Amino acid sequence: MKKTISGVLLALTAVFALAGCGKSSSKGTISFYCWNDEFKTRLNELYPEVKSKSGSKTTLKNGVVINWVQSPNQSAVYQNSLDVALQNDLVDMFCFEADYATKYVKSDYVADMGALGIDQKNQYKYTKDIVTNGGKLVGSSWQATPGIIAYDTNVAKVVYGDSVSLDDMDKKLSKDYDTFKATAAEVKAKGKTMMIGTDDWFRTYQNNLSAKMFENGKITLDKQLFQWVKDTKDFADNGYLYSVADGYGLWGEAWGQAQGKKEALCVFSCPWFTDFCLTGNVQPEHKEDGKYTDLGFKAVKGYKSWFWGGTWLTATKKAAEDENIKASVKDIIAKMTTDSDILKKLAIKYGDFTNDKPAMDALAKSDEGNSVLFGGQNVTAIYAAAVETADLSKASDYDQQICENIQNSFRAYFRTGADHKTAEVCLAAYIKALNEATGLNKTETDKNIVLASGITVEGDTITIA
Repeated sequence: MKKTISGVLLALTAVFALAGCGKSSSKGTISFYCWNDEFKTRLNELYPEVKSKSGSKTTLKNGVVINWVQSPNQSAVYQNSLDVALQNDLVDMFCFEADYATKYVKSDYVADMGALGIDQKNQYKYTKDIVTNGGKLVGSSWQATPGIIAYDTNVAKVVYGDSVSLDDMDKKLSKDYDTFKATAAEVKAKGKTMMIGTDDWFRTYQNNLSAKMFENGKITLDKQLFQWVKDTKDFADNGYLYSVADGYGLWGEAWGQAQGKKEALCVFSCPWFTDFCLTGNVQPEHKEDGKYTDLGFKAVKGYKSWFWGGTWLTATKKAAEDENIKASVKDIIAKMTTDSDILKKLAIKYGDFTNDKPAMDALAKSDEGNSVLFGGQNVTAIYAAAVETADLSKASDYDQQICENIQNSFRAYFRTGADHKTAEVCLAAYIKALNEATGLNKTETDKNIVLASGITVEGDTITIA
């Protein structure tokens, strides 16, 4: 990302100039950009230098004030607002996700973590690989995000009887895809469904790409994306999904509520998903005195290795040189992403799988790694095994736009009757939406958004050679 303002961002520039993006002119203020309260909550709770917190401000014991600036992550709104703020030198620290990490890692805004004195030796390799540029680490994450399948124990008992064990379900959900599909048929035969909606398992495909999808100014849409479309259509046609209607896509209100209805066997989950989704969408009987107890789920590794996102934080070069805040900037990153004691507390309190291999290995072998939310199961042990195969080497700049738009554009393909649209119509809508999000096809003759070799889409048929 260069220090230029694209047409998409020009409209935002005046707004940010007037609002100042929350940047105070007073000394000792850290303008911290993020899209939700996840990191703010964890810092406010566990960072030992916090003196007070109120709304969008956190005051540290040394008088430095963190000013939290939030905007929604969906549809690249956060990226666009962050880009304008960076171009106007209004950012001191910010978070970014795996889907667009490379955009910021290779920019000239971010500080060298090594030069700041951040020791990341205990972090998982994949979390460091994606923030490495020219041999330098320019970001740090407090979490790793290996994927699992969380299955509803009530649904499992309906399908397989009260005596069904965790080991039984692991064999049915973790052996291979064919066994997983056969299990879906067994679940349907008992009046239940395998998953909630069409997007649930998308990341198991997107995390297994054959190559980076954006390189040299061109997007090449990977076969794995269209394998997701084909497999999801198959599951939808067979009645293995709770619903394909609007609202049952990822983050839809109906989709969230369905997680607690005891109708779908599987929820594709990861550490942050458990905290933000499962605990927020379960039925009231899983709460006691305002605290969550057993959610009625157990965890298995699943039939394919995958992970889901993750959040990194970094500092701008400007902040790393600002005498008023640089000590606090360094300490925040060091304490919240590399301090074993804090990361262990964070894992226990929030059910997170934190980015400290020795600490997580210890929890995986200890009762402290047991999760109340999963009925006392040591889910940390499953995460610890799964994380070893996580790979972010295929991540590229436009992954968020690629992923969001294919899920939205092909939703009508999974439907039947009058609401159904052919694969060819959905593909055209996808290419159009992706071009609007990226601006890569500037003329009708441009071919900067293409299908990978071997994919053909004709009428209602998708072929992958």
